[in-house]
Amino acid sequence: MKIAVISDIHANLPALEAVLADIGKHKPDQVYCLGDLVNFAPWPNEVIDLLRAHQIPTLCGNHDLAIGLNQSDFAFSYQTPEEREAGLKAIAYTNAVLTDSNRIYLRSLPKFLRLEPELPAGKAQVLLTHGSPRSVGEYVFEDFPEGTLVRIMDEYVTDILIMGHTHRPYYRKLFDKQAGSYKWAINAGSVGKPKDGDARAAYLMLTTAKGAGLDIGIKRVPYPVQQVEQAIRESRVPDIYATLLSKA
Repeated sequence: MKIAVISDIHANLPALEAVLADIGKHKPDQVYCLGDLVNFAPWPNEVIDLLRAHQIPTLCGNHDLAIGLNQSDFAFSYQTPEEREAGLKAIAYTNAVLTDSNRIYLRSLPKFLRLEPELPAGKAQVLLTHGSPRSVGEYVFEDFPEGTLVRIMDEYVTDILIMGHTHRPYYRKLFDKQAGSYKWAINAGSVGKPKDGDARAAYLMLTTAKGAGLDIGIKRVPYPVQQVEQAIRESRVPDIYATLLSKA
């Protein structure tokens, strides 16, 4: 079984198009999206329309949840008063341009997807979510306490946890002392707004096979970043979100 997992597109249509083209070369059995389709770039409707056209099973991100409810303010990673002001303007823009059909679509998105691929030890429980299983808005960075993360995975009955939300891809092997076995926590990174020092779009390619174990690959795909920056500056999306793309 080969699956591609994308996340955190944030209305960046050129990045999504580049990633889907690259995924197509690898011919996965299925593509999944972990959410945050909207906000920070000028193409929220086009991104949603493209995912719907490809019939990609998609989860609800924290931005999708709030924009789906037409909220004018919601918590995400503001660092300064200037960033908060820009965030409010981005939310207002997205709410203003989003179609009724796409807002209804955002409201329909689930919080989890569960898969059961075959591994050498038998079927594995794979859980896909946006933030942590506990909350769509909880950040699970690579240094998240191992014991707490194992307990969360036990609570949600998962051997492999695949997340987004942090915009920083990683994969991490964890030891479950109680079960005497290993678990995997994986972050798929961000298609449209990376934050790990690499401006290229990121996605996850995961291959599982009975008798062959687990192959985890973080893929990076170039896309026309300068074109997107220019489009942001020519729109009502605040310019700060253009600057953040190249700075990653």
